[in-house]
Amino acid sequence: MDTIKLLNLIPYTFLNPLILLAYFVVFSEDGVLHHLKLKPFYDLGGNCQRINLAVYLGFCVIASITFIAFKLLVLLPLASTPLTALDITLVQPGWRWLIAYVVTAITLGTLASRNGMEGNIAGFIFAPFIFISSLLLTLAHVQWLLAEVI
Repeated sequence: MDTIKLLNLIPYTFLNPLILLAYFVVFSEDGVLHHLKLKPFYDLGGNCQRINLAVYLGFCVIASITFIAFKLLVLLPLASTPLTALDITLVQPGWRWLIAYVVTAITLGTLASRNGMEGNIAGFIFAPFIFISSLLLTLAHVQWLLAEVI
């Protein structure tokens, strides 16, 4: 097992922009898990919110395990060689991964800061970068899928 690939597991789980977007969707006011008493965001007043890191980290682990299990179910029949969960998770990192992880880290840092993030800033400044980094990460997965699995 390559050490760089193994170290990629931490940002893959906690700095994945797809998981951050899923967190926003699932815990939004109309989201599936909004009615739970988890408090995914702290309201700071004035349209500012701060993310609850404990709920986010727990959600990351559950979402990552679910995503890996889904990919295993879909990719096992397509693969020419046997795949394990580590093979699917630990795709060789590259510049697309680095950009996606840095954008997510900056967004999480702002969301977790003392002043939180104002809603308009989140929508107009941070959201386009999160969507672009999600697209880059998806492209990296598809490229790996075409090169290694199919």
